[in-house]
Amino acid sequence: MKRGTGERKIPHAALLEGNFLESKLPVRAFATLTTSRRLPQYRFDGLFSRWIQGVQAYNRLTVGWVKAEERAPQRHVHAALIAASPLDCDHAARLWKSIAAPRSPKAAEVKRYRKGVCGLGYVLKTLGGALEDAQFSANLNAFAPSLEPVFPANSAQKRQRRRIKQQLEEAEGKGQPP
Repeated sequence: MKRGTGERKIPHAALLEGNFLESKLPVRAFATLTTSRRLPQYRFDGLFSRWIQGVQAYNRLTVGWVKAEERAPQRHVHAALIAASPLDCDHAARLWKSIAAPRSPKAAEVKRYRKGVCGLGYVLKTLGGALEDAQFSANLNAFAPSLEPVFPANSAQKRQRRRIKQQLEEAEGKGQPP
């Protein structure tokens, strides 16, 4: 982001990658998540994993994600959530606050994803930089059936791919856009 102007500065590589992923994936939400205190990396990652599991359980959907962590002004994560159907963003924000920062009303901002405003590019804005920290859920390619998996899947991964495929088909049958 350019300081003082309020404009987002997203590198060209992040724009390209973000636009490509947005065209292939059913992105449903954009989240900015913080904690109320400094935590070791493993603890922060554990909170994020617990949050994703809670979002999945509440929405009864498998969720994929793309995230990047920033350390200034305080550690926070920008994440794009991928699912077959829309997610309850208000619940997701309340859940993060209850897990990670119960006394911090601004610890979570989770909004419906708006295509065309480069949210995924913003998540990936550190691509190619010294502080690059983009991470992708292991199940991401299951949400884009047109992309062939690069590596063979084990039986648990195959079950998850079938489950995601079924959720995508059910959502399409209900007329929900990808």
